[in-house]
Amino acid sequence: MYVPTPTQRDPQPTAGPPWWLLIGPGFAALIGLFLVTVIYRFDGGSALQIDLGMSDRSLLLNGLVAYLVAAAIAFPAGLLPGARFPTPVTVPAIVLMLLGVLLIAFVPNSGLFLVGRVLTGLGAGAVLGVTVALIRRLQAGRGAAAGVTAGLGVLALVLAPVLGGLLSDVTGFRVVFVVAALFVLVALIVAGVLGIVALVKAKTPVHA
Repeated sequence: MYVPTPTQRDPQPTAGPPWWLLIGPGFAALIGLFLVTVIYRFDGGSALQIDLGMSDRSLLLNGLVAYLVAAAIAFPAGLLPGARFPTPVTVPAIVLMLLGVLLIAFVPNSGLFLVGRVLTGLGAGAVLGVTVALIRRLQAGRGAAAGVTAGLGVLALVLAPVLGGLLSDVTGFRVVFVVAALFVLVALIVAGVLGIVALVKAKTPVHA
């Protein structure tokens, strides 16, 4: 019996992103989680709360709730396009984080503090969304990447009040956010450089 030769190949599975593309948004997401709780301390009122003359309720609403709401709004904006366009989403999000952290570092009153927390939360939520999207598309090591990222995120949340409180006692709360801004800047550079590398590798023809 004659069997015709198939003319159509089976579709190849779509390649996932390289694991190293996760470094930029992942690092920025960890900084964002650190910034969630750095405004508090375990042994009393934080230096930020005292210096800005904020009540516990004001710190809760302007510092924590505003941050979490902004992050929740921005998370889908990072999650949905983040897997296909990680760098174009990550870089603007980190820039928002940087602007927000710098604003808090030099804020004169609680009103601008709220603006800074909203900007930082928007950026943090977006990079967290990109991080989750990239982990979901990894071809190998997805469970390990998710576990390590989640573990480091919890550690950042717990250590932030301790490290922030110790540094604030010595230098004041503004230095805490200046240092955080430096780390955000590093994340921005890393995300940009790795994004360029990924773009160059994608355009480079592969010879059989």
